[in-house]
Amino acid sequence: MQRALLMFGVCLALLFAAGGVRAQTCSASATPVSFGSVSPIAGAAVSATSSINVTCTWPAITFTPDVLVCLNLGGTSPRSLTNGTNALTYDLYRDAAHTQPWGSIYSGTTPISLIMAKPSGTTLTTTVTVYGQISAAQPAVPTVNNASTTYSQTFGGNTTSINYQFYLLVAPTCASLTSTGGTFAFSVNANVINNCNISATNVAFGSAGVLSSQLRATGAITAQCTNGDAYKIALNGGASGSVAARAMQRSGGGGAVNYQLYLDSGYSSAWGDGTGGTVTAAGTGTGAQQSFTVYGQVPAQSTPLPGNYSDTITATIYF
Repeated sequence: MQRALLMFGVCLALLFAAGGVRAQTCSASATPVSFGSVSPIAGAAVSATSSINVTCTWPAITFTPDVLVCLNLGGTSPRSLTNGTNALTYDLYRDAAHTQPWGSIYSGTTPISLIMAKPSGTTLTTTVTVYGQISAAQPAVPTVNNASTTYSQTFGGNTTSINYQFYLLVAPTCASLTSTGGTFAFSVNANVINNCNISATNVAFGSAGVLSSQLRATGAITAQCTNGDAYKIALNGGASGSVAARAMQRSGGGGAVNYQLYLDSGYSSAWGDGTGGTVTAAGTGTGAQQSFTVYGQVPAQSTPLPGNYSDTITATIYF
């Protein structure tokens, strides 16, 4: 009777040990880091977050209730989102301050790590936050085919791994966990958009006694558009409402001075909205500022009452 009990006890212990090995596992699943719409000419860093769900399972009875989980992400840092040969620099971090890059023990950098303790049941899921940031000052990043363009990077296979070890009292280190417990797919994306900024300096003709001869002056319109973004700039008719027959109005009323704005130094291409014989300025963005000279001319005409004459023109950029 005693021999039978002893043999049963040994078999039961072996079953516990084998069952424990099979049941104590961890896995990871990640959601993409999506930066959304990104304008390179904005010049600002763009941040986004995503989450990784880590699920660990224990047997009902275990002698190793705690587990160290290490999430490794390979590749170089900083990282690049790409579209063809075009690249957008970014990186992934373990902290919200974007000071601790997410790395891998296999490249000598630091993975994301967490310790999980067995719950009252047998399964526990913990969510880890991943912090992404696109670097500032990348104005030359282009769009393709004059349309918003997706940039992305995909991880998986030998670039990601979940390494883990269950333990009783003394926690191991991530550096000691060289055998992978599996991999997980992970991706990052951003949508680079067409965008433009526009600014202008005034055209000031100065003072004149009589308008017996023409007056000329210049101003400037500056555009900054996403690299590869085709655009055009139109000028409206101001107070006169006519791009073909502009007029400055006397402050307080009682007079007008006819004038015109041109795209060329030969004063042959009136700059308007494309109607009434006028033209618009056109260009393709480079990510840098591009300047257009506005050539203004007051033709000889009857001199109106003395006073200050002005007009307000609206410049509109289409892209």
